Amino acid sequence: EVWVRLNTVLPRCLWIMTINALLDLNNGNAKNVTVTQENVLVDPLQVLRCDIRVFRCGPILKIILRILEASLAASRSQLSRHLLDKPLLEKSGQLTSDAEREELKNALVAAQESASLQILLEACLETEDDQSKPELMWSLREVRSIICSFLHQIFISEPSLAKLVHFQGYPRELLPVTVQGIPSMHICLDFIPELLSQASLEKQIFAVDLVSHLSIQYALPKAMSIARLCVNTLSTLLSVLPSDLRLELFQPVLKSLVRI
Repeated sequence: EVWVRLNTVLPRCLWIMTINALLDLNNGNAKNVTVTQENVLVDPLQVLRCDIRVFRCGPILKIILRILEASLAASRSQLSRHLLDKPLLEKSGQLTSDAEREELKNALVAAQESASLQILLEACLETEDDQSKPELMWSLREVRSIICSFLHQIFISEPSLAKLVHFQGYPRELLPVTVQGIPSMHICLDFIPELLSQASLEKQIFAVDLVSHLSIQYALPKAMSIARLCVNTLSTLLSVLPSDLRLELFQPVLKSLVRI
């Protein structure tokens, strides 16, 4: 509550002070590193370079997520302003048009934002410490809820980011967490056919597993249609893949098929 009140008075200064304070918790080497406002504008992921214990402390994590959201927005604004302040005067080198510069800017923003979401998803993974300490399991549940709420807001405002994150993939053991914890996960049904058509077996396995959880969570005609598509795709792959690749594909998706 004190932090939130201070945030209304001197937000940017408070963000940097908070980041540096949490960096100092990390290890001895972090004490020699000082994050500045310019660093955060260039690389918003600096916000997440904090002590691992932050990701098991709900109240502090909420603060970090507020700073992260603001830093990502500030970085987007900074990049847009950079394009306006430094127009392309000569069509030389690799960039020949403003459209290409805008495209590169959007790609950089998407990379920064998707990387931050991947880091947050990784923080939701259960560790050996969590298993050995009951209090950490309760903290993990709280943290997962906080991160899922944050991801929900991001996915609602930027559906394309949801697509990017799922095309990149993340640990499949987190699928029950994300599907149940993020209300907007139903938008994945729109791009699963495209994900399923990827040549990578890993992406196909991820897509089938995702569909299996979505089918349980959302009893919709569209979910049933996508589930049927998965079964048909797997049936086709069964007839065309060599025996070694069949095992590589079907062994991980057996539980998913049971859910479907």
